[in-house]
Amino acid sequence: MTALLEVKGLKVHYSTPRGEVRAAEDIDLHIDKGEIVGLAGESGSGKSTLALGVMRLIGKPGRITGGEVRFEGTDILSLSEKDYREQYRWSRMAMVFQGSMNGFTPVFTIGAQIREVLEIHGREGGETTVRKLLETVELDASIASRYPHELSGGQKQRAFIAMSLALNPQLLVADEPTTALDVITQANVMNLLKRLRTEMGISILLITHDLALISEAVDRLYIMYAGRVVEEGPSVSVFSGPKHPYTQGLLASTPTLQSRQIRGIPGFMPDLADPVEMCSFSPRCPFVMDVCRKERPEMRRADGGEEVACWLY
Repeated sequence: MTALLEVKGLKVHYSTPRGEVRAAEDIDLHIDKGEIVGLAGESGSGKSTLALGVMRLIGKPGRITGGEVRFEGTDILSLSEKDYREQYRWSRMAMVFQGSMNGFTPVFTIGAQIREVLEIHGREGGETTVRKLLETVELDASIASRYPHELSGGQKQRAFIAMSLALNPQLLVADEPTTALDVITQANVMNLLKRLRTEMGISILLITHDLALISEAVDRLYIMYAGRVVEEGPSVSVFSGPKHPYTQGLLASTPTLQSRQIRGIPGFMPDLADPVEMCSFSPRCPFVMDVCRKERPEMRRADGGEEVACWLY
């Protein structure tokens, strides 16, 4: 398969009164054409920061301090804001933001807001186009004439996905697309994303903290902890035989039909404003060794096709 997106050594830092927060550090990630890739980790691990970095949407006091983001071979970080906006943002790369269901302007109809996206980018924005977009996400065409407050949470989420698809992008970054939705609606949104991949050939970066939700949806999975990727591999391998102790802890804390006991991960993530050169998971790891407290492990190949940053391997 051909890589659509390649992220190499991406660093995103935030300047705060407490010092420099390294929210994403030396991130490597790739997405092939037509692939659904999952990005998982607990809150504060850097998932959304990575997504915003990929989309060049990091705002002050944050900034990208290093690395490359290549889309079909072009480093989009080297482009001017004007060129990137005109050639890539929303037309080739689109994003469904966390909490995007509340991102609609309340005083305009759903259809008017979708048409605005089309018109800003010089595309035809007629009623037929809007109706087709809504039908793509399994919404009735009448939704176009309704206001955001007249829609349920699931309807608004699907309408926002329709708006993100308005320019027929090749890559969709979906950041927690099922936040605050009931379990039935969550399943419907996930099925929608899988159908979009099949019917439109779109690639998807799916970001979540809920491993159970994405277990049957993603082809490959990245696990983030404290601003770094700690495990990556085919989803089947990661779910059936997780290598990193953090991944093992995440899966152990996820309820299943077979689980009789759910175990949490003791402790807290380290302070990213006070980085140390050791394994950041070592204070919480049940397998910690002396080397873990002295040196940071690099990603290396393990059995099953995964890559893992752990001294156990």
